[in-house]
Amino acid sequence: MSFIEQAYLEIKTIDPSITATEFSTKWLNKCSSYYRSYKTRNRDMTLHALMCLLVNLSNKSDALRMNNNNALLQQKADQYQALRELASEQVTLRISTR
Repeated sequence: MSFIEQAYLEIKTIDPSITATEFSTKWLNKCSSYYRSYKTRNRDMTLHALMCLLVNLSNKSDALRMNNNNALLQQKADQYQALRELASEQVTLRISTR
């Protein structure tokens, strides 16, 4: 399974209402068909999309933690942060193989 698929499924686990279009536009900062197109072609996301995902995961995690003691929201923030760490590992792998 490619990392783009793994990331989408992880975010879908955290927020079941997310669509492939929203994942492409809100998380990867790409066009609405980006995820579907890359998945169909069996390609993984670009380094730029991965960097956008990193920033967006950090922002979401920080926003959920801000002035908030709700256990469920803290748990979701932890899940976004864990995915961010996986994405960061992907960046390191891709940079080291260039």
